[in-house]
Amino acid sequence: MKYWMAFTVSLLFLTQACKKERFYSSDAFHRSYKTWLDFKAANNDSYSYTQTWSSWTGFSSSMVVQVNKGKVTSRTYKSVGPDEQDRTKIKLYAEWTENKETLNTHDGYDASLTLDEIYDKAKHVWLRMDEDENLIFLKLTIKA
Repeated sequence: MKYWMAFTVSLLFLTQACKKERFYSSDAFHRSYKTWLDFKAANNDSYSYTQTWSSWTGFSSSMVVQVNKGKVTSRTYKSVGPDEQDRTKIKLYAEWTENKETLNTHDGYDASLTLDEIYDKAKHVWLRMDEDENLIFLKLTIKA
């Protein structure tokens, strides 16, 4: 009986330790959104943000989006990775800048969003996805 009790208690701890907790916290989202609204108001809805992507293979990209008074006004993109001929060297694969007149003209790239649109998409699309089938990671860092 003594061993059965130890086994049951161990099994209980293991099930709790392996239980998947929700990554998304509604409270954390609302705190972040409030911080964003305060920042936006203090800066006349003008800011820039950077989207980054990286792969374990060494490829990465970044896109800087500039927003002025609530409208996306430009974006700059850069993609780098290992050179196919010499894997010890980093190669520039793409680099471009779009302004008001050429905004969202590069094929294969999503249209630029304001942070208000990103928060809306996060709340209504990304953070509603099934966490058992999707790795959901959203990090918004507001720097003054």
